[in-house]
Amino acid sequence: MATALNNLIMHTLDAGTKQKLNTLCADQKIKDWHLNIIPKREVKISDILKNGPLILTFIRGTWCPFCNIHLKNLRSWVEKLKNKKATIIVVSSEYEQNILSWLEQNSVSFLFASDPRYELADYFGVRDPKKTYFQAATFLIDVDFSIRLAYTGKRTDKIFDNLDKQIRELSN
Repeated sequence: MATALNNLIMHTLDAGTKQKLNTLCADQKIKDWHLNIIPKREVKISDILKNGPLILTFIRGTWCPFCNIHLKNLRSWVEKLKNKKATIIVVSSEYEQNILSWLEQNSVSFLFASDPRYELADYFGVRDPKKTYFQAATFLIDVDFSIRLAYTGKRTDKIFDNLDKQIRELSN
């Protein structure tokens, strides 16, 4: 019941996910990036992709109530994906210290990256240049740097099922 209510609230009140932006699309290749993984670790996407596909999900921030609903759902998705070879990284525009403070209160099994200068978000096209936060977005990136799934907007179980299907296809 609580999950259904959370999803209803998220789908009706979160107007920030209705924006149309010029995001990267499926079948495009991305360039290699240095991600600022929390805590204080810089990692190249190419190093992550050596272990399998990358699920890169953008959130506004840990302060956002809608993002917190998504992060809760992401925790259950991680459980369902644990037998698949995929790395999940959540990207926030927050500074590292803010994310660390949130992580002290919330245990998660996925990685966080900080993008306070919006460089990665702007490259993926998930930020309205007039705003200082990201639009909700998820990208599945294959080991050859190709985007296999690009989704912006509200994240639902249907989106997860599509993500799961795409990961299974990449694993075969």
